[in-house]
Amino acid sequence: MSQRPRIVFLIAIAPPERIKDWHLACANFKQTLSSIFNSTDGNYCVVVAGHQAPAFQLPQDPRFKFLSLDHPLPSLEDGRWIAAVKDKMIKLAAAWDYAKSTWNPQYVMRLDWDDLVSSKLVAWLISAKDEAGFRIKYGWIWRSRLPRLIQQTECFDRASGSCLIIRSDLADKTGPFLHTCDGMKFDKVSQQVEASDPYGLVPGAGTGTLLLNDTTNRAEAQFAYLGHRLAIVPFKAAVYRLGHGNNASGRHNRIQTMRMLLGCIRRTRPVTSSLRKEFMLG
Repeated sequence: MSQRPRIVFLIAIAPPERIKDWHLACANFKQTLSSIFNSTDGNYCVVVAGHQAPAFQLPQDPRFKFLSLDHPLPSLEDGRWIAAVKDKMIKLAAAWDYAKSTWNPQYVMRLDWDDLVSSKLVAWLISAKDEAGFRIKYGWIWRSRLPRLIQQTECFDRASGSCLIIRSDLADKTGPFLHTCDGMKFDKVSQQVEASDPYGLVPGAGTGTLLLNDTTNRAEAQFAYLGHRLAIVPFKAAVYRLGHGNNASGRHNRIQTMRMLLGCIRRTRPVTSSLRKEFMLG
């Protein structure tokens, strides 16, 4: 690339033996890549890391790199969720190392391999002030079983891990950022704090980098610990896709109360042609 990219998208893909439907996962991932390459501004790059390349032709573009990794899969002893997180972080670390040494991007965003980004996001970031980071508060939830409907949310960053844009000079800063979802073993007091406060730091948390942890809901506290603030992306910038059966966690798949159901109905909209074009919704 002739210039320093404004942003790199890092994507880790799960190994086929750890997901239910590899064919469907690849189809969803193809959409994810399409949403990135649909950006109205081309000042970005993409690094994908996985044990196995997906079952389709990857982009033949100088802004794209697929890293084939062969590290042993984390043990399932502590549960599938923690094993999936550990595997994802190994892959994201490799992708980030490649991006830094090859392109030195200004910002970095982790993107789950089944989520989608707005075609407007890169262009907006280029015009935005150089903040320490941005969180995607506004977005969409798209349930695979209802493909013609989509739900708007003002809590996107509480639901999806595809919600943070971090300035590259801060991505490797460390702090007490690792929690039980990252495989940390907490004593009873720390467990209680973690359960009662889903957004703050927890006493006894492990040391990790700002980029490589699975507690994006605690990002504001993490940035504050480093002496920075998170700005907000002021529009619906991403789609969190769920309900397709390959999500690592089913925690957001179920509507638990009548109040939640009514809220979902109130926020549901038809998938319009403009939304399909902006996010490459299939």
